[in-house]
Amino acid sequence: MLQDKTPAYWSSTSGNAETDFAIDHAGTVLPLEVKAAENLKAKSLKIACEKFKLERCVRSSLAAYRDEGTLVNIPLWEIGQIDKLA
Repeated sequence: MLQDKTPAYWSSTSGNAETDFAIDHAGTVLPLEVKAAENLKAKSLKIACEKFKLERCVRSSLAAYRDEGTLVNIPLWEIGQIDKLA
């Protein structure tokens, strides 16, 4: 679904935070968390954004599209549109 993207993985040194994926997006790193339900908690994702001073992070879930500034939720069925929506 994310053609031309090479995903990476990140976890904190303490092991209390991790992201499912990190991809190159518009010349910066974009952390991506995938949720199987409408669970909108993204504690680890927020930790990664703060640690690396990133302007944007993405959660993908069954919930509708939601742009909360730094954090954007993209529905699972629209993740292929990440370049347009993130």
